[in-house]
Amino acid sequence: MKKVISAVFALTIAMSAMADVSVFGTMDAGYSSTKAPNAATTTTGYTSGGMTTSFIGFKGSEDLGNGSKAVFELSSFLNDSNGAVQGGSTVNTFARSAYAGLQGSFGELTLGRQTNPTFLPVILFNAYGDSGAYSPLWHATYFGNTGNAQTQLYNDTAWDNSVKYTTPSIGGATVSLQNSKGTSAQNFGGNVLYFKGDLGLTAFYQKTGYNSSGSFQTDIYTANPGTQSTERGLGASYDLKVAKLFATYTEGKDKALNMDGKTTQVSANVPMGPGSVLAEAAHTRYDGGAITTYDEYAVGYDYNLSKKTDVYATVGRTYVTAQTAGQTLGAGLRIRF
Repeated sequence: MKKVISAVFALTIAMSAMADVSVFGTMDAGYSSTKAPNAATTTTGYTSGGMTTSFIGFKGSEDLGNGSKAVFELSSFLNDSNGAVQGGSTVNTFARSAYAGLQGSFGELTLGRQTNPTFLPVILFNAYGDSGAYSPLWHATYFGNTGNAQTQLYNDTAWDNSVKYTTPSIGGATVSLQNSKGTSAQNFGGNVLYFKGDLGLTAFYQKTGYNSSGSFQTDIYTANPGTQSTERGLGASYDLKVAKLFATYTEGKDKALNMDGKTTQVSANVPMGPGSVLAEAAHTRYDGGAITTYDEYAVGYDYNLSKKTDVYATVGRTYVTAQTAGQTLGAGLRIRF
């Protein structure tokens, strides 16, 4: 902790010389009661980061003239139940992001630890967004919350040693290309995001060959040298005003490890009063030698107390082939700053 405090202090001094620096983040605290599929008992207790993983970050820019900027971002996941920094198997202080780069009329070029090509298409195209605790699409994609081995292929939401280029918006579309090199393998891929009027569209592709440090996911790559998995997906959203609708199709596969999973997700955000009703369903067909299906449903209400503060409650149900059903109840408070 002393090292973290010293690093933050040094960073604050360094940032003071920049023209535009800010502190940002989210604190999300609540309680949940969860029974995993096929589990005999229910776990009830404090939940940190139910709808959004709690984090704090620093970002800044310096005007270089001619419409160009130098930019940086450093951010840490937090466990607000005890104040600890969160990581995966290795707890990196700035596991959420750590990069520097340039912005201008040419687009943006950034270097460091950054979200990978799957991340934005996943969180922007489902009603529960980046909810690691409650989003059915998140559970089908990252960190194996339902036990689905397909999620090991996606590995993590961010890549180390990453170089990313994002084009300027062209008619509402941006394209990102990314490469991340490890000691014996590399990850690469890209995505397209399109937003114009009420319509949103996305597509992504990535090939994963090595495990990023601090990953929350099981490391299948170090134990299987030469393994390279592929992940791809499509998504769409449309705002009908009475409801915003989302749909995605994603796939992860690796023949060498006998993993092949396909996920279809549909969801809706329905404005109601000062908040919104959230409803989402995801179906995954996983082929790991035998066919297993994962079906997860969630319904909740997100109530806005202000532009930056909301309270929420949600209920979910999970069904896995040949297992007893799982269920989740959760509620919390989220403050953005």
